[in-house]
Amino acid sequence: MAETSGLVQRLSVFEVLTCVWVGPRPDNAEILLVLNDGSPASTSFAGTLVEILSAAMTNYRSVVAIHDDNSATITSLRIDPV
Repeated sequence: MAETSGLVQRLSVFEVLTCVWVGPRPDNAEILLVLNDGSPASTSFAGTLVEILSAAMTNYRSVVAIHDDNSATITSLRIDPV
């Protein structure tokens, strides 16, 4: 499992996909994805991740996004302690 950490620099929400730019600066960020396949569980998980990412971005909190080594899809997320 890989971890990408930093501030949420940008968040673009679409119906079945959310793009998240995470990194120390806007010009040095990795793009990650939150996917939603339309099932109730996926919709709930994706919605929760987007809410947490949005709150972290608004409050300048650093996040750690966990994803597979060969994938940009976020599977877990944690907020760094202050």
